[in-house]
Order: sequence, then structure tokens, then C-alpha cells
Amino acid sequence: MYAIVEIGGQQHKVTKAQKLYVNLLESEEGSNLEFDKVLLVDNNGEVSIGFPFVDGTRVAATIVGHVKDDKIHIFKHKRRKGYRRFNGHRQPLTEIFIQGILGKGETLKETLEVPKRIKKDYKTEAPVVEADVETGEVAPKKKAAAPKKKAAATKKATGETKAKKPVAKKSSPKKKSKE
Repeated sequence: MYAIVEIGGQQHKVTKAQKLYVNLLESEEGSNLEFDKVLLVDNNGEVSIGFPFVDGTRVAATIVGHVKDDKIHIFKHKRRKGYRRFNGHRQPLTEIFIQGILGKGETLKETLEVPKRIKKDYKTEAPVVEADVETGEVAPKKKAAAPKKKAAATKKATGETKAKKPVAKKSSPKKKSKE
């Protein structure tokens, strides 16, 4: 089952137990929301299209947190004119967790446990913590060890030393004296 819902002026395809990033919403973390601007609902092949919205259908969601998107660099220049402008932007987003799609007259029977927001420490590159949605267990993510390279058999490793060739002396041209 999925639905097309309008959130913050944009249309999103949502399913139950899905994380979604939308433009910044003015609500606190952990608060529950219901979006009633549902444009289409597909319930196992049974499609309901709204004109403009499907009557009585809502999407229940919980706000996980407020985050910022990746940085976008804007660079403007005009060649040979000395005009250069550099700017950056990070779009504020709200991370939401879809609890379910509610039909006409339905209420949310059971609320799903909202997965924890993962914060990555970029300075120390700390291990990322993953939370399993179904069991709720939190386990640190381990980095895979890089495979070790096999040491090539070299003469140094075997104890043999390379015999040095005698260095040829450079001869400088003799200067002729005028006598």
C-alpha cells in the first residue's frame, strides 16, 4: 500500500514505516502529524484518485529530527572581467517517519517505534550506530578491515644483498693551454 501525499508544496510517494526528508516543518522533534492532502492511494491494486484530494484519507507521521542537507556550492564568474562570486547553501530539512496510511474513519491502532536519528562525528570519524526498526536493537557498525597485501619475495627479505657495480668516474675534457 502506498500513497502520494503533498507535504510542504511537494508531492511524495510514501509507504508505511518509511523515513522521508521534506522541507523544514515548524514542529518539534517527536511530535505526531497527520497530512490530509492525499492525492492518490493504492491499496493492493485498488487505486483511489482524489479530485483534488482523496476524501477522509490521511497519512500519519512522526518527526524524527531537523537536519541540514548537503552543502551546495554556487560559483559565478565572468571570464577576463575579474568578476568572481562564491556562495554556499545548506537547505534545512525535517526527517519524518511514516506511521501509516489511514482511510476514512480509521485511527492509528499501533504506533511504530521511531528509529533513532544517526549523528556522524565527522571530526573523529566515530563508528556509526545503526538501530534495527523491527527489534529495536542498537549495534555499532564495524568497519571492514582492508585485506593485507602479500609481501613479495625480495632479496632483502631473503637476506641477499645486491652487489654494487663500480661507479664509472666522469672524465672532464682537458683544457688546452695556448703556449
